[in-house]
Amino acid sequence: MRFNSIAAWLSHLESIHPANIELGLERIKRVYQSLNLNLSNSQVILVGGTNGKGTTCGLLQHVLTHHGYQVGCYNSPHMNDYRERVTLNNQWFSELEHCQAFECVEQARGDISLTYFEMGTLAALVLLAQAQPDFVILEVGLGGRLDATNIVDNDLAIVTTVALDHMDWLGNTREKIGFEKAGIMRHSGLAICGDLEPPQSLLDHANEQKVDLTCALTDYQWQKSNDVWQFTMADKSFSDLPVPHMPLQNAATVLAALNKLNIVLDKKLLQQALSSFSLAGRWQVIARSPDVILDVGHNVQAAEYIKQQLNAYLVNKPQAKVYAVVGILKDKAVEETVQVFADCFAHWYLCSTSGPRGSKAADLQQFLPQGISSSAHDSVVQAYQAARDKASPQDIILVFGSFLVVSDILALENQNSRVIEP
Repeated sequence: MRFNSIAAWLSHLESIHPANIELGLERIKRVYQSLNLNLSNSQVILVGGTNGKGTTCGLLQHVLTHHGYQVGCYNSPHMNDYRERVTLNNQWFSELEHCQAFECVEQARGDISLTYFEMGTLAALVLLAQAQPDFVILEVGLGGRLDATNIVDNDLAIVTTVALDHMDWLGNTREKIGFEKAGIMRHSGLAICGDLEPPQSLLDHANEQKVDLTCALTDYQWQKSNDVWQFTMADKSFSDLPVPHMPLQNAATVLAALNKLNIVLDKKLLQQALSSFSLAGRWQVIARSPDVILDVGHNVQAAEYIKQQLNAYLVNKPQAKVYAVVGILKDKAVEETVQVFADCFAHWYLCSTSGPRGSKAADLQQFLPQGISSSAHDSVVQAYQAARDKASPQDIILVFGSFLVVSDILALENQNSRVIEP
């Protein structure tokens, strides 16, 4: 074994390829074929989309495990520990198992150069193939058509939403991005699209490939009434469902996906799964007095959801001032994203983020409308501490943007033993 810790392996991964992202499947396919992995005993669900991938994967796993299935899942990025990325029945694999998987990939790749994400994806597939679960759920990293996860044939492809993000890589229109997302669909295969207005490019691709495509609103519907909701698809329907800790649009897509795979759901078990579901960094309340809320939303569509959630939250706290701790990577639509919150916050605590895609707080500050109260801070923790110093017990601190921002605050609050259940 070359390295005996995940940290050492990750340092090695960062050194073997000059780029963080290199779209294309030729290199990783060659290594995947060399590994000779067998996933034939598992139903594979590939989940792509701009927003909602993480919650969709999470709820799929949660509902299936509640029904007694063995479920493996691969997600990215992680919050605080790399082992979060690969789970079996929501449990992490050990550090030793990860190191052994990386060693398998290292031996198989020979002199083929792989990115950090490609190596991680292959190592995850090694772990999941060894586990042989009933279901393997894979979250697409970037786009779909050329993403590393797309080397695996899937039994069902899910596109959650299509919005403007990663435009340097995927194109600057929903039509271009929709085409990339649709690339995870297989010829004559099954697919779900949870977007409320799917781009024509996605529909055209599905039609050309003879995909059995099921679309939100057209083929399945949902409706919320007070504290419960109902789901309807063809001859299947569920009523009096608890509202889960996620957008109902994505929860409905999960039920549509399971119905598409002919999974028989027990209503009581489904209700238990929905009521107990939560995911770190998705409208997560981690402290009180003041209330501290985290969300990894970092594009316009996600910002609109956060604003909707905030407005609903403020109904019960009409006197609260809201202080924002914000860090957004420089390759995002920063100006359009912050404009969504133009009139929402008493003060913006902007923080610098590290890494090649990181941005300076002072640069973010230039995108705020004139007259907005703001300050620039060198780190996430500095910005957060400044917000805590300012906020009164009745106020709200909203931390949002990059996973890097949210993970830093989660780590800090875990250290301070302040974390509470949502």
